[in-house]
Amino acid sequence: MQTKLRGIPAEFYPFIAGPQNSRAQALEEANGVRIQVPRHASWTTLPIPAAPAPGQRPVFSAEGVEDHISLAGDRASVQKARAEIERLASELEKQLHIEQFSVQRGRHQFIVGNLGIPAEDFFADTGCHILLPAEGEEDTVTIIGPAANVSDAAEKAMDLALGMQCSNFDISRFHRGAPNGAAVHAQNVTRYLRQRREIERLESLYNTRINTPFSEHGSLPWEIYSRDGKNSIRAQSEITSIMSGHPPSRIASVSVDPFFHSHISKNVTPRVHEDFGVHIVVPEPSETGAPILLVYEGPSSADAPYQVPKTPPSAEDARIFQRGLEDARKHILDLINKQEEIISVSIDVPQK
Repeated sequence: MQTKLRGIPAEFYPFIAGPQNSRAQALEEANGVRIQVPRHASWTTLPIPAAPAPGQRPVFSAEGVEDHISLAGDRASVQKARAEIERLASELEKQLHIEQFSVQRGRHQFIVGNLGIPAEDFFADTGCHILLPAEGEEDTVTIIGPAANVSDAAEKAMDLALGMQCSNFDISRFHRGAPNGAAVHAQNVTRYLRQRREIERLESLYNTRINTPFSEHGSLPWEIYSRDGKNSIRAQSEITSIMSGHPPSRIASVSVDPFFHSHISKNVTPRVHEDFGVHIVVPEPSETGAPILLVYEGPSSADAPYQVPKTPPSAEDARIFQRGLEDARKHILDLINKQEEIISVSIDVPQK
């Protein structure tokens, strides 16, 4: 038979699987069955449980769990293994504790993941599982494990998070007189540099990690993380030069229905750059409501890749920027205005 175990909270999965899947493998060998415990990545979209009030037990819920532990083998062996896992889950309900603390969101990446240690190694070293918020502005780190382990695991997570030096660098201060506001212009430059992979280049060149948070009002100060403070200073120096080369006169925006974004990205962008020397930044799917950006780069050169400018433009340069941006903007709007009007209609469709 093959069956799935429903009703077990996903937070119990790492403890049922054991370090390096050792407990699940032992259950397989003892019972002659195949056991599949979902990995962490498949259920991290679930809400993170809250730490209980002093003197209270944490509450773990299986509600919303869609990836279940699966068992396969002969009927008697599967039923025996199922009973053992359910007994273990009952024990975990009584044993596991939760500890939570706040850490600057930009530091989460240094705890577990590509820039930290593998989540499996953290569990093997501490006997505790760690949960990081998936998105938004939440900065709470959650540790789940036996009462005797959670404090040491929290200390290890804090050490990993604070192992990097952090410098806040406010790029909006360079163009305080921007027409739409300094923070909005800083956000536009940030989107452009991200799309041009300039921030990746800076990270690689100076062995740093650069976090570029936004708020509803525009760009927030960049967070530059480095184990060597000198590299952070060097990165800030080059960022300063780049910002001086990207005043508001070099960048414009145009609002276009998202329906046309894919068409503009694939078919319009190359022609606009060739004809007007303007680079187009189409919003990512996550950038809801963001406009298309037009950034004047100048004529293309087949001899060398484009390098972002690092010196302030002259007054004549600014006039050239404005002509190129206006011509590119008019060209895009003319193309869009020739299309039929986009409308949306909601319809009811039965689930089955």
